[in-house]
Amino acid sequence: MADMHAAGDARWSHRIRQSAQVVSSRLGDAGVLVHLKTNRIYEVNATGLRIWELAGEGRTLGEIETTLQREFDIDRERLRRELLALVTELTREGLLQEGPMDDDRAE
Repeated sequence: MADMHAAGDARWSHRIRQSAQVVSSRLGDAGVLVHLKTNRIYEVNATGLRIWELAGEGRTLGEIETTLQREFDIDRERLRRELLALVTELTREGLLQEGPMDDDRAE
């Protein structure tokens, strides 16, 4: 498993940002993300909503991991796997943007 982390270490310093084409709404402990261009609606749980909020602050993937580790009682390896999976999916769907720290592109 160490090889997986070594190969992806640079990704943890990437800044995660919300797409300007997405609006969000909190519904209790969960949330809804709506992509305005595609009209697709995504439901996220409390952890997903917290990741969304932290992305809105322009945090790096590593900073998001550290914050979630403090806020949620979860095994670090599981947190890393699930965080990467969600960020990858939301990036693929156009809800998040991911790039190096010095990459300040705006949509």
